[in-house]
Amino acid sequence: METKIKQATPVEYEFEIHATAEELEPKLKEALQAQRSQMDIKGFRKGKVPMDLVKQMHGKAIGYRLAESYVQEAFQNEVEGNDDIEPVGQPMLTELDYELDGDLNATIRFGVQPDVELADLSGEELSMLAHEVTEEDVDKEVQRLRQQRADLMPLDDEAADEEDFVDIDLQRIDAETDTPIIGDKEEGMTFFLDDDRLRDELREAITGKKAGDTFRVELPPGAPPEAGPDAPTETRLYEVSVNDVKRRDMPELDDAFVEDITEGEFDNVDAFLDEIRERLKEAWDDRSREMVQGDIVDRMLELHPIPVPESVVEMYLDSFENQVKQQNDGELPDDFDEEAFRQQNRDDAERQARWMFVRDAVIDHADLEVTDEDLQSFYQDQADDEAGLTVEQLEQFYSQMPQMQERANQQILSDKVYDYLIEAFDVQRKSLDEFEDELKEKHEQRQALAGGAPAGHGHAHDHDHAH
Repeated sequence: METKIKQATPVEYEFEIHATAEELEPKLKEALQAQRSQMDIKGFRKGKVPMDLVKQMHGKAIGYRLAESYVQEAFQNEVEGNDDIEPVGQPMLTELDYELDGDLNATIRFGVQPDVELADLSGEELSMLAHEVTEEDVDKEVQRLRQQRADLMPLDDEAADEEDFVDIDLQRIDAETDTPIIGDKEEGMTFFLDDDRLRDELREAITGKKAGDTFRVELPPGAPPEAGPDAPTETRLYEVSVNDVKRRDMPELDDAFVEDITEGEFDNVDAFLDEIRERLKEAWDDRSREMVQGDIVDRMLELHPIPVPESVVEMYLDSFENQVKQQNDGELPDDFDEEAFRQQNRDDAERQARWMFVRDAVIDHADLEVTDEDLQSFYQDQADDEAGLTVEQLEQFYSQMPQMQERANQQILSDKVYDYLIEAFDVQRKSLDEFEDELKEKHEQRQALAGGAPAGHGHAHDHDHAH
C-alpha cells in the first residue's frame, strides 16, 4: 500500500491511498467466502454457491464495504495515529475508485486546527453596560408586583385611564362604503391600556371612553387584530365598542403583602426592598454580561479572520440538523429541504466553528482549566432545594453522565474565557442612556451600509450570540 499526505489549504490536508489488487486479495477472499457461507440458493448446497455467482450477486456491495473498511483502517493508522497531525471535524471521502479484483485508489480530505495568533487586546475598546439600580427601578418593580396581586374592580360610569383594563369589540369598516366588513371582526378583546405591546393609536383612542361607548379609529399597518406575515400594509378604519372597563385595586405595600407575595420568605417591607434591589442588580449584571459576550465574539472574530476547515463547518451543520430532528420527534419534517437548510445556515456554522478555534486558543494561551472548586460552584448554582436537588445528587448525576459532565466543563471554560477577555479588552463601562445611544448609532450605521430603511424603526439590540 502506498500513502501520501499533502496539504490542500492552510487548514486542510488530503490523505491519498493506493493499494494493489494483490494487496487486497486476502481481504477480498475472506469477504467473499463469508458471503458465500451465508447464501442458500436453490440448486446449490448452502455455502457451496459458485464464487462467480457470489460476485455477480453481491460483488458490488462487498467491494464497497471492503474498500471503505480498508481506507478507514489506513486513515486510523497513518493519520489519527500520527502524533504530528491532529484531525478535526469529520473526515470526508472525496474519491473512491475500486472495482472488484482491481486496484484501489482513494482520497480522504480532513481538517486540522488552524494556527491562531491572538491579537493584542489592550488597545481594543469595548463598551459594557454598567447600570446602577435606582430607587425608581425598585419602585417600578414593586408596582409590577402589586399589580400582579391587584383585584379588578368594574367602573360603572367612569372613563378609562391609561392603566385600566378594557374589554372591546373591534369591527373593520369599509372606508369607501362606510359599512362593516363581514367576517372581519374581533369580539371580546381584553388588555390593559398600559401594555407596552399595545399600539399608541388604539390606547389613546380608548383612554377617556366609558363602557358602552362606540367610536371609530384609524389604525396603522400591523395593528390588531392582524398579526404576523399577513398583517396589513395600509391604514385601516375600525369601529370600537367598549364592553367593559375595570380598574386595578392595588394592595398596600405592607408587611402582610410582603409575607404573602414571598410565601413567608420575608415578613417586613425593608428587607423585601433590599432583596428587590439585589435581584435587580443581578438581573442587570446578567443582561450586561450577556450583551458584552455577544460583542466579544463579534470583535474576536473580526480580529482573527482565520480559515476554517470545511469538515468542521459540516460538523456544525450536522448538529443544526439534529436540533431540527429533536424538535420533530427524532425525524426531519416531510417537506424538509436539506440542501437549502444547509446553505441557509452555512454562514452561522462557519461563524461558530471559527469562534470555537479562537476560544480554544484563548484557553491554551491563558492556561484556563476546570477545577474541583469550579465544579462545586457550578453544582451549587444548579441545586434546587424546592425540587429536592442537592449538590451531592447533582455531582453524582454528572459523574455518571460523561456527556453532561463535558457540557458542564465547557460551560465553565466558556465563562472563564469571557472573564479573561473582559479583562484583556479596554472595557468602557457606560450608563444605560450612553449604552442605548451607542446601540442606536450602530443600528443606524448598519442600516446605512445595508441600504435599508431609515433607522429608528427597529430594535437596536441586534447581537448575534455564537456562544
